[in-house]
Amino acid sequence: MKWVMRKCSKCGRYTLHRDKCPECGSPLRVPHPPRFSPEDKYLRYRLEMKVKAGLVRLDRRSPFELGS
Repeated sequence: MKWVMRKCSKCGRYTLHRDKCPECGSPLRVPHPPRFSPEDKYLRYRLEMKVKAGLVRLDRRSPFELGS
């Protein structure tokens, strides 16, 4: 399913345009969160980036080592 609604990243208006905001000309983004999947293929990479950014702290063994 394609998302039709977009939200302006600058002024916060919702629109059906696809390229830029009709009011301020700023780029648009899709306001909907990504779908949840129990078979998340990118969990490892997202967690790795959060650890590198300091948003998540792993005190014990890394979840990447659990499989080995």
